[in-house]
Amino acid sequence: MTLRKQVVLVPARATFFTAVCIECADLDAAAGYSGSTFAGRLDLDLDHAMFLCRRGHSVRVERAAAARADTAA
Repeated sequence: MTLRKQVVLVPARATFFTAVCIECADLDAAAGYSGSTFAGRLDLDLDHAMFLCRRGHSVRVERAAAARADTAA
């Protein structure tokens, strides 16, 4: 089984977020459950970070302004 690369964009001034783990959503849909969200904190001095959902899937969280700067460079 190949896991997908997951990237979540948060607004430029956001510090807290709630996101859906796509891997968990697929597992939950197959089993009839719906609990695939996770929450985290990305401090304003950070442009990105790696998080793990409750089941241990890796999710990269990026600040939207940083993502725009990366593509412009």
